[in-house]
Amino acid sequence: MPPADVALITPYPAPGDEHGGRSGVAAYGAALAHALAGHGAEVTVLAPEEDDAPLLAADGPVRVERPFRRGPGALLRAAHAARASGAAVTHVQHELFLYGGPSSVPALAPALRALRDAVVTMHHVVDPATVDDDFVRLHRVHAPRRVAQAGLAGVQRTIRRRAGAVIVHEPAFARIVPEAEVVPHGLPARPAPDAGERAAARAALGLDDRLTVLCFGFLAPYKGLELALDAAALTGPDVRLVVAGGPHPRLVEDGDPYAHELRERHGAHADFVGRVPEAEVSTWFTAADVALFPYPRPFAASGPLALALAHRTPVLLSPQLASCTAAPLALTAPASARELAALLDGLAAAPGELERLREAAGAVARDRAWPAVAGRHLELYEEVQRGKRSARRRLRAA
Repeated sequence: MPPADVALITPYPAPGDEHGGRSGVAAYGAALAHALAGHGAEVTVLAPEEDDAPLLAADGPVRVERPFRRGPGALLRAAHAARASGAAVTHVQHELFLYGGPSSVPALAPALRALRDAVVTMHHVVDPATVDDDFVRLHRVHAPRRVAQAGLAGVQRTIRRRAGAVIVHEPAFARIVPEAEVVPHGLPARPAPDAGERAAARAALGLDDRLTVLCFGFLAPYKGLELALDAAALTGPDVRLVVAGGPHPRLVEDGDPYAHELRERHGAHADFVGRVPEAEVSTWFTAADVALFPYPRPFAASGPLALALAHRTPVLLSPQLASCTAAPLALTAPASARELAALLDGLAAAPGELERLREAAGAVARDRAWPAVAGRHLELYEEVQRGKRSARRRLRAA
């Protein structure tokens, strides 16, 4: 077959599981691959092996190869596969431990050297100066604070030095990675659901007339779910909090009981529905009155937030996440459980206020549709091919 235009190194969902994978990056990689193909690009995905996925498959117009396993050397093997593909540009999706545990990290530098001017999307961006004991606890890092701080700084420094171009998803992250290009997390293009569709979705899920507040995604300590759950314990009878998602795969692999303990402590005042089947993801976002994202220290774009915005679901964001995404003040949720409970009770009493949130969320969604996001990627790839980005970064470094 002819060489691809783009070799995309990324986790990728198994067939029939669009939102599956060990990380939200898998769903993101699939969406990006299809958006690029929608612009006419020939895309080859190079993904880690999965037990329930073939080593070679066609996902519509996207060729999916799985030439490596997670673990030591994973990224270097992926880099060799990218070079063998003959692709004009290689684009690496990166977050810490995405391609295995800590043992996978040393392969990053030789992989980027082998690829030379690869484009790298940094899905995790953290100012090393903010890595304190609370950060280590929140992210279940099994290393002393100073070791974690130095390791994180080294990884981000390697990417900045070795990549032909770096992409981050929000302007706040570009302040940490000054040379980075800000390209937002894409949103699927879909029509806004009407009242009938919302009613049908609620009926399908067995929801009643209470205000349904949705927290969606893997259960992990960094998402601030405790604040939402503490607030739910203080709300009146007209508010129902639904926590939809299974334990984060990394915590499962580590034997961390976080998800079980969360349910044990808060199951009396919230509905934990577990992992949502693929066919019901859209139904939940259509049915929910508001999606809540209480992340205390955002370090990445939120895939569930992108889904909420795409479904025109009203959203409430922690002050930190609202600042990170430059969201309107109207979407900012209080940082205390008592005040958050009062806000949710107020929305239950005056549901007309949800339309105000919906309109404000629409402002955040503007210009984030996947076709526009993929177009910006292709422009950036062309800059890298022509050497403009590398020359500009060398000039800045000098």
